[in-house]
Amino acid sequence: MTGSLADLRRLAAEKALTHVESGMIIGLGSGTTMADVFLPLLAERIRTGVIRDVRLVPSSRQIEFKIFEEGLEAASFNQIDHVDVTIDSADLVERESLTAIKGGGGALLLEKVLSSVSSKMVLILDERKIAERVPPGFPIPVEVLQNLVLLVKKRVEKELGVSVRIRMGSGKVGPVITDSGNAIIDVPLPENRSLEWLDDFFNNTPGILENGIFKGVVSYAYVGTSSGVLELKGRRG
Repeated sequence: MTGSLADLRRLAAEKALTHVESGMIIGLGSGTTMADVFLPLLAERIRTGVIRDVRLVPSSRQIEFKIFEEGLEAASFNQIDHVDVTIDSADLVERESLTAIKGGGGALLLEKVLSSVSSKMVLILDERKIAERVPPGFPIPVEVLQNLVLLVKKRVEKELGVSVRIRMGSGKVGPVITDSGNAIIDVPLPENRSLEWLDDFFNNTPGILENGIFKGVVSYAYVGTSSGVLELKGRRG
C-alpha cells in the first residue's frame, strides 16, 4: 500500500476515531494533522449523528477556530474536570516507550494540561514521526515566561552546553508568543543527557512553565505507513 503523507495520516486518524464515543469529553491537540485531518473526520461523524453529545476541549486558538469553522462548539478548560480521551499528534515519538516530543506548533503547555486530565491519550502520526530514540540535537520546545526568556536561555545554555534558539515568528517581527502569552525556546537534546534528566531539569528551573517531553502519558499511537497503520500501545493504555 502506498500514499501521500496526508493519506497516511488520514488512515491513522480513522483508527484514532475508534476511541471516540458518544457522550465523551474529547481533548483536541494542535497542529496541521489535528486541524486538517482529524477534526474534519470527527466533525463529519458529529454532523451525521454517528457520534453525539460530545464536548470538545481545544488546546489552542488554532483548533478552537477550526471547531467553530466546522460548525461545532468548544468547551473551555474551566468548564470540565476531566477528559475522556485526548487525540493529538507529535513532532517525534520513541517507538518502545512512546515518549513523545511535542510543541512544534507552540501549544505544549495546554496540550500537557490536557494530557494530565485525560483518561486516555491517542496520537496520530505518519512514519516519519517514529524513531527508536530521540536523537541528540533534536529540538525540545520549552515554554518560558516572556519577561525571563533571555535569563532562562542563558542558564540553560550554561548548564547544558548547547546553543538555545528563541523561536521567532513567521510573518511577524519578533518572537513567537503562545496563546498563554509566553515565549518558546528550542533546546537541542544534549548528547550526554537523557530525556528523563532533561525533563527534571526543566521542571526545576524557575521561569520555565512547561517543556515538550511527554513521558508516560500516551495510551496508543497510530502510525500511518506505506504498508498500513501500525498500532503501538503505551503503558497507560
